[in-house]
Amino acid sequence: LEVLEHRMSKQRFLSGDKFTWLDLRLFMTLVRFDPVYTTYFKTNLKRIADYPNLLGYVRDIYSMEPIKKSINMKHIKTHYFTSHPHLNTFGIVPISDGPDLEIAHGREKLSM
Repeated sequence: LEVLEHRMSKQRFLSGDKFTWLDLRLFMTLVRFDPVYTTYFKTNLKRIADYPNLLGYVRDIYSMEPIKKSINMKHIKTHYFTSHPHLNTFGIVPISDGPDLEIAHGREKLSM
């Protein structure tokens, strides 16, 4: 995450100015990180919310309407927190959906 944070401080997408399927794959991981992975997989040293450039990157991609329509955080969280009873015996689903992804990302300037 530290390497990606540094990289995303200089460019809008992984390969520069152009959105690719690699960005989509990374986004699908990062959008789940704070609401799921920090609790479920104990990856809680730092959250995506603690990385301003990664958070902006996630917000940037989330602002693309077809991608936004494909994200159902309630379903994502319910799936993770109820699918493996040996990891979450009581099926408790945390309330938080992570950082607000609707806030403006301001990353357009990186495409210039």
